[in-house]
Amino acid sequence: MHTIQFETVVDNGVIHIPEQYIKLLTDTVNVTLVPIIKNSKKFKPKTKNKPDSIKEFPTLLDTKGWKFNREEANER
Repeated sequence: MHTIQFETVVDNGVIHIPEQYIKLLTDTVNVTLVPIIKNSKKFKPKTKNKPDSIKEFPTLLDTKGWKFNREEANER
Protein backbone atom coordinates (compact mmCIF):
# COMPACT_ATOMS: atom_id res chain seq x y z
CA MET A 1 0.00 0.00 0.00
CA HIS A 2 1.37 3.40 -0.99
CA THR A 3 0.93 6.30 1.46
CA ILE A 4 1.14 10.01 0.65
CA GLN A 5 1.43 12.63 3.37
CA PHE A 6 1.22 16.41 2.97
CA GLU A 7 -0.06 19.50 4.78
CA THR A 8 -2.87 21.53 3.28
CA VAL A 9 -5.54 24.04 4.23
CA VAL A 10 -9.19 23.04 4.52
CA ASP A 11 -11.11 25.51 2.35
CA ASN A 12 -14.83 25.50 3.24
CA GLY A 13 -14.77 21.74 3.78
CA VAL A 14 -12.62 21.01 0.72
CA ILE A 15 -9.15 19.46 1.01
CA HIS A 16 -6.91 20.43 -1.89
CA ILE A 17 -4.46 17.75 -3.07
CA PRO A 18 -1.11 19.05 -4.39
CA GLU A 19 -0.70 18.55 -8.14
CA GLN A 20 2.34 16.28 -7.83
CA TYR A 21 0.17 13.66 -6.06
CA ILE A 22 -2.98 13.77 -8.20
CA LYS A 23 -1.56 11.43 -10.87
CA LEU A 24 -0.63 8.87 -8.19
CA LEU A 25 -4.20 8.57 -6.85
CA THR A 26 -7.04 6.31 -7.97
CA ASP A 27 -10.69 7.34 -8.15
CA THR A 28 -11.31 6.20 -4.56
CA VAL A 29 -9.00 6.98 -1.64
CA ASN A 30 -8.99 6.43 2.11
CA VAL A 31 -8.61 9.70 4.06
CA THR A 32 -7.28 10.12 7.61
CA LEU A 33 -7.34 13.62 9.09
CA VAL A 34 -4.91 14.77 11.77
CA PRO A 35 -5.47 18.36 12.91
CA ILE A 36 -2.36 20.50 13.42
CA ILE A 37 -2.46 22.38 16.70
CA LYS A 38 -0.44 25.58 16.35
CA ASN A 39 -0.13 26.55 20.03
CA SER A 40 1.00 23.20 21.41
CA LYS A 41 4.26 22.89 23.32
CA LYS A 42 6.79 21.00 21.29
CA PHE A 43 9.61 18.82 22.52
CA LYS A 44 12.72 20.85 23.23
CA PRO A 45 15.96 18.89 22.98
CA LYS A 46 18.53 19.33 25.73
CA THR A 47 21.22 20.11 23.19
CA LYS A 48 20.79 22.83 20.61
CA ASN A 49 23.34 21.61 18.07
CA LYS A 50 22.82 17.96 17.30
CA PRO A 51 24.33 15.98 14.42
CA ASP A 52 22.02 15.08 11.53
CA SER A 53 23.34 11.53 11.25
CA ILE A 54 25.47 9.03 13.13
CA LYS A 55 28.38 9.77 10.76
CA GLU A 56 28.48 13.38 11.95
CA PHE A 57 28.51 12.38 15.63
CA PRO A 58 31.87 13.23 17.22
CA THR A 59 34.12 10.32 18.12
CA LEU A 60 34.52 10.15 21.88
CA LEU A 61 36.41 6.89 22.14
CA ASP A 62 38.68 5.25 19.58
CA THR A 63 37.71 1.57 19.39
CA LYS A 64 39.92 0.66 16.41
CA GLY A 65 41.91 -2.46 17.13
CA TRP A 66 39.62 -3.64 19.92
CA LYS A 67 38.71 -7.31 19.77
CA PHE A 68 35.50 -8.68 21.21
CA ASN A 69 35.25 -12.27 22.36
CA ARG A 70 31.66 -13.21 23.17
CA GLU A 71 32.65 -16.27 25.20
CA GLU A 72 35.08 -14.27 27.32
CA ALA A 73 32.48 -11.55 27.90
CA ASN A 74 29.89 -14.13 28.99
CA GLU A 75 32.32 -15.69 31.46
CA ARG A 76 32.50 -12.39 33.32
